[in-house]
Amino acid sequence: MFFSVLHLAIAFALLPVYPASPAIPHSNFRGQKVRIASRRSVDTPDDPTSHIFDAFYVENERNIIATKYAESPDFLAGIGLAPFDLETFEGAASATRILFPYSDAESADVLPANGMMPKPYPVTPLTDCVAANMDVLYYGPIEIGTPAQTLTVDIDTGSADLWLPSNCAGCANKQFKPEESSTYSTDGKKFSIAYGSGNVKGIIARDMVSLAGLSVCNQTFGAVNRASPDFNYFPNDGIIGMAFGSISKCKGSTFFENLMLQRKVAHNMFSVHMTRRREHGSELCLGCFDETKAKGAPTWIPVQSQTYWTVYMDSFLVNNRRLSIAAQDIFAAIDTGTSLIYFPEQLANAFYAMIPGARSAEDVGQGIYTFPCDTTLSLALSFSGFDFSIDMRDFNLGRVSEDSSKCVGGIISTGNEGPPKLAIVGVLLLKSWYTTYDYSNGGRVGFTESINNMPGL
Repeated sequence: MFFSVLHLAIAFALLPVYPASPAIPHSNFRGQKVRIASRRSVDTPDDPTSHIFDAFYVENERNIIATKYAESPDFLAGIGLAPFDLETFEGAASATRILFPYSDAESADVLPANGMMPKPYPVTPLTDCVAANMDVLYYGPIEIGTPAQTLTVDIDTGSADLWLPSNCAGCANKQFKPEESSTYSTDGKKFSIAYGSGNVKGIIARDMVSLAGLSVCNQTFGAVNRASPDFNYFPNDGIIGMAFGSISKCKGSTFFENLMLQRKVAHNMFSVHMTRRREHGSELCLGCFDETKAKGAPTWIPVQSQTYWTVYMDSFLVNNRRLSIAAQDIFAAIDTGTSLIYFPEQLANAFYAMIPGARSAEDVGQGIYTFPCDTTLSLALSFSGFDFSIDMRDFNLGRVSEDSSKCVGGIISTGNEGPPKLAIVGVLLLKSWYTTYDYSNGGRVGFTESINNMPGL
């Protein structure tokens, strides 16, 4: 997931491969380079203490986060942004739009008679790639060019660019072939994005792009002709950024923003469902809310900056004890392209100080904390006064070692490398909450309890 994912390839190369069958991988898989594209997700036990934690993956994602959000202090201060006006999208949705339910009764819209949005939804299925008992990335098919060529992209609300490999000699995944598209164009301007120790480079191009049956003409994207070898270990071919276009490296509107401008969606919003260690069942819903993936109506949290999908984080709870952090002016970027949750160091210290027996564990890995495995915990983050629980199956990353009584927590400190006032809230929380990203009402994120929280899921 980095940008989302780019969850270090090399890290995965050292992790055991999970086959489609429940057979236990032989120990000699460790150290063998295997492309993550060959990995298959499997159902794993609900008890996270049955797994042994591997720090290598987390440390590499932590490095990626530091680079991915390096410009966030400037972006959040309004510096270095591409031209962007949210009012452009007001009223841009399809004239056939259906009024959408709100959780706030005072501003509730009127639902259709059956209380549901019309079907079929413009939905694209996503594949959950699982490694080391972690949901690493969620990716799905995208079509580009005329005639259409099908590739795959990771869905990333923490970035705002679409990029795909093209004429890339060192890229092992499937590539876009511009010479086979009659609608391709480029002015040759350079394109570059860095992630931790990796990077991609190429040129800015335009072509027809389609996702979930919805198409945009002349969509700007990065045609990547150089990529560091790390990317070859991932099953997705590229990334589609779905943050606000104000932070785009291409300095253009995102794919979804162009769908709105071209009146291709019923609502100025998209929703994401992410499964828990299940290969199939995740989805991206464009302009819609799939009530089969959620329980009830969303709780809307206003966006504080039209850059990332950034909300105000005012407190957190540990076993029903609340610690207010309102005075610290902390914001949280809701990021489908990041696996875990990352806090500034002082915030991470305050969080784990509320868990009896927890401690910083730099001996296990940078930014990592441990806690007693037999501790019973209920955890939640609060955004603008609303609490959103974290499932312990996701928070507990496993035992430090086979005979250890200490387990690793899924909230990681960014130390001095990360943004000082920004928490990165990734899939660790979002598996429990069906999330909706809405451009209306000044921008907001909707959280609805996910069907993942139902027994047996």
